[in-house]
Parts: sequence; structure tokens; C-alpha cells
Amino acid sequence: MYMKLADKAGRLKEQRRRFDDEVSLLYKIEPFWQACQKCPDGYCCAHEIFPVLQSAGNPFKAEEWWLMLEYVRDNFSPDEKRQLVQNILSKRKDCVFLFGNRCGVHPARPWACRVHPYTISFHHNPAVFPVGELALPACPALAASFDIKKDELVVQRPKVLARYKEGHLVQIKLRKHKPLWLIDATDYVKEYERHIPLKKERPLSDWEELLALAGEAGGKEGDVITRYLEIVQGITRLPDGRIGF
Repeated sequence: MYMKLADKAGRLKEQRRRFDDEVSLLYKIEPFWQACQKCPDGYCCAHEIFPVLQSAGNPFKAEEWWLMLEYVRDNFSPDEKRQLVQNILSKRKDCVFLFGNRCGVHPARPWACRVHPYTISFHHNPAVFPVGELALPACPALAASFDIKKDELVVQRPKVLARYKEGHLVQIKLRKHKPLWLIDATDYVKEYERHIPLKKERPLSDWEELLALAGEAGGKEGDVITRYLEIVQGITRLPDGRIGF
């Protein structure tokens, strides 16, 4: 049965709500991650560590764009929309939704932003998540705790020491660090797969709906936002009005 992009995005939004509840639990039992709640400079968003908006391997990219653009449409002031357009036209390397050192779409931020840096996954498909691997955070606030450089990205295959009585929290042992609690994101990805198979090719209807929302979300600035979306996702307009790649 055909499911509209808005409905698929709604399912992802509900899944994120439950994940955020687990993050709150993680903060309570693992003090180490409380530093992330007061990020001083938006480092990860400003240094291309996670180019989530352009990632061809992101299976949720259409749904994530939908949720971000929906947030822009419903919450951005005219001035904020103009700032977003300025960020796009500047061709800067930072995320276009980074305003100063804060995320302009934080409640609707993408999955990669939401799960970093306190998740691990044992998903069977390394293209979705590296199996049993953890990419250690390279931000200045946390790098020293792992004895790595602030611009370094280190991957380990840690041993699971324990699983928490609630949810998906696991305790792991990293090199050069005491045991640490994280969230195992495996079940979240599998759950999404059961409802929406992760296919490389998206229905053209998804992109048509998404581009229409981009124009609506931007208002007077909608053409710039739509064109930016076309460029970063490799979408082209065919002479007959259809979409190609």
C-alpha cells in the first residue's frame, strides 16, 4: 500500500520521540554525557564531521528533510527564513541550519545528529550502522576524555559489559576509558526497516512531495530552498516536469 512521505516522516518522528526519552534516561545514569547538553560551540555541526544532509547512504534522508522543512514552515519567522537562505547562498561548509552556534531545527534535527555521540549499533548492515563499532566524538569538549585529538575520528569495537533493565542502554568498555553507558540503536533501525524497507531508489512521488514542501516552507525564499534541496540530493527537473537523478 502506498504511504505518503508525510506519513512515513510521522512514523520516524514518533520513533525519535521514544529515542529522546532514552537519551534522557542515559543522562540520568551516565554523568559523562551531560556535557553534550551544554555544547559550547556547535562543533560537530560546523566541521563537516557528519554531513547528514548530503549523505547518499542515509536511508531516512527524505523523511528527515520533510521533518526539518516542516519545522521551518511552522516555526521560522520571516527573518529566520531569510537567514537560512543567506546560509545557503554563502556556500559555507557548516550545516545550513546552524545559526550562530545553535541548531535552528533542533527539535527536528536528523537521526545522525540525534544519535551522536552516545549510541552504538550492532545492525547487520554496515551501510546503515557499522556493526558493533563506535565512532568516538571528536569535539573539543570530549576528545581529551578518550585520549584522542579534537579533529580525529576513532572507531573501536567495544565489548558489551551489561544491558540496562529498561530500554536499549548498554554498558561498554572502551580503550583508554572507564566503562561507559550508551544507547544501542540497533532495534530502532530494525523497527524502521520493518515498516519502510530501506531501498536505494526512492519513489518519485516522495521527491515531488518534498520539493513542494520546500517551496511552501520558504515562503518568499522558497525557490532558493527548493533549488538547494535539488542540488544536494542530485535531483534534476526534466523538460516534461518530471524528476530525474
